[in-house]
Amino acid sequence: MVGLVCMAMSARSANGPDEAAHPPSVASISGALASLGVYASVPSTDDLERQADAVGGAHVLAAVLANALYGASIGVGMLAEGHMLAAGAGGEELTLARNQVLRASGAEGPGVMGMMHWQAAQIAGPLRGWARSGQLGPMGDAAAAAAWALTRILEACTVTDPEDDRFAYLSDMVTDAAKDLDAARVHLQAIHDAAADLASFLFPPTAGGSGPAPGG
Repeated sequence: MVGLVCMAMSARSANGPDEAAHPPSVASISGALASLGVYASVPSTDDLERQADAVGGAHVLAAVLANALYGASIGVGMLAEGHMLAAGAGGEELTLARNQVLRASGAEGPGVMGMMHWQAAQIAGPLRGWARSGQLGPMGDAAAAAAWALTRILEACTVTDPEDDRFAYLSDMVTDAAKDLDAARVHLQAIHDAAADLASFLFPPTAGGSGPAPGG
């Protein structure tokens, strides 16, 4: 629960108090989704009102649609970048394009870490769920642990004021991040050891060391 509250607070701080006082409307987010061609059928105002009632209110639907818009934007971004690189663009153009993520987010100062924490959680959350249900192999488990460690570290970076309610949990954030990193190390070491054992099985050392000399 603490993690969810901290995540919401850091995301809110990314764009400052004005954004918190005037959150985006359901209609505006739905319009952005429509412009990207996400909908098979663009919902009407009545449709959106029914959806809001079904999920618990317009504030919930706005968050749901905003996350859908984030996912849609990722897909569009990947396609656009792929086309750009296939057309001959390189690292300079890719950096120019990806810098727009931070600019468009409106994040400034400490809010930058809040935005990055939110992004990291979007990756770590699904990975952690899949790892807990046993759907990932050792490499995926290592990725899940490392991703969650990064999320916790970025969360800690958003705590910049002792008056922040989350300051009391700062030590726990750091401790938990260290545990996650250690778990990732254990998974990676297991993969390394298994690879070494497989190599020894497939290519056992010859008697006497390096084997016969060439031409012997």
